[in-house]
Amino acid sequence: MITKKLKVKNNCTIIIPSINLNKEVKACIDSCLSQKDIKINIYLVTDKIVKKKYLPNKVRYLCFGSINMSEKRNRAVKLCRDKYIAFIDSDAAATNDWVVNGINILKKNKNIAIVTGPDLPFPNQKGWSKIIGLAHKSFLLSGSKVFRKNINKQVYCSQASSCNMILVKKYFLKVNGMNEKIYIGEDIDLCDKIVKIKKILYSPLVKIFHRTRNFIPFIFQRYAYGTSIEHIFSRGVFLNNIQFSIPFLILIYFIFFPFFYILDFYFQIYILSIIAFSTLVFFESLKISKNPIKIFKINIIIYISIFSFGFGSLMKFLGLTKNIKRSYTYRS
Repeated sequence: MITKKLKVKNNCTIIIPSINLNKEVKACIDSCLSQKDIKINIYLVTDKIVKKKYLPNKVRYLCFGSINMSEKRNRAVKLCRDKYIAFIDSDAAATNDWVVNGINILKKNKNIAIVTGPDLPFPNQKGWSKIIGLAHKSFLLSGSKVFRKNINKQVYCSQASSCNMILVKKYFLKVNGMNEKIYIGEDIDLCDKIVKIKKILYSPLVKIFHRTRNFIPFIFQRYAYGTSIEHIFSRGVFLNNIQFSIPFLILIYFIFFPFFYILDFYFQIYILSIIAFSTLVFFESLKISKNPIKIFKINIIIYISIFSFGFGSLMKFLGLTKNIKRSYTYRS
């Protein structure tokens, strides 16, 4: 395992997909420009035209219209000339040694294609955003990716989020990049392809901060995540993706309440299972915070997260999902 920081001579291209240029995107760009001990090139890929006078000279601006984030990243990667590339979301901010730490690891271990690390909530968030950030520390919200919501020991993993990826470009190209037909879950698909040829490493040194959404935008985001269930399971990687079906199954279980009610024996089992589930949610909340008010709010967020995700999956199966991008990018 690597802990020593080495001098890095290689350049790195950071790719930031976005809809438009706003204060959050500018803050993300500033954090990328502040990377130390390495020369950085930045590609900002937007839906809408941005006046170049608003961008620093070191930022290359690309506009391909309203296309998926996966296609934005693919097009930018094909244009860059650097050996290493990095992906970060437009509402995130990198620590100033984010890239250099990631590239040091990639240079040291040739069996690694992707390095990822913690994506933590901004420490200055308040209200529901702060509570939702805390709730992400539960596996009931983050699933098998919960390790990314905390500072943990360095470990090999099977998945990384595209909000925090540092990669060797040639391996990205070798697996034909991201699936441009997938709007949500494109990073899961990429990782499933990468782990067949190389490894993915989580390192606490490769750290970013990711802005947590407020209450209503969070619900829309979880709903949009739920609609990705078809793409996730179409790849057939069952064990990696079983967690994405659990919210749907829980929702269906609750929906069938009237049928259990008329069958006395099964109704008792139903009630006991609901009590067991509620107890699990409570103890997960208790692990995150000892404050009674926060525990109550975290409980609310976990329940809403599960049911909105499951509802998104249900709507997908019923063919009633439209304009997922609008739901996913909703911020007001």
